[in-house]
Amino acid sequence: MKQVNPKYTWREWLIVPAYQKAAQGDYSLIKELQTVLGAPYDEQSQEIEDKYYRLKPEEFFNAGGVSHYSCSS
Repeated sequence: MKQVNPKYTWREWLIVPAYQKAAQGDYSLIKELQTVLGAPYDEQSQEIEDKYYRLKPEEFFNAGGVSHYSCSS
């Protein structure tokens, strides 16, 4: 399964903070996400794994526009 499913995938709760920082002129998180999501099957550093290979943080549960994401639409 690990060979056919990406380890790192687009999640709205990952992207929202990047958009918020970019709106303030800081594109560092956007660039980091581009790097990580540009190689979703690759192993990344432990720091990247801890940051992006995890369950959704509790503060994003029930947050409108962030809690629910469907790729079928």
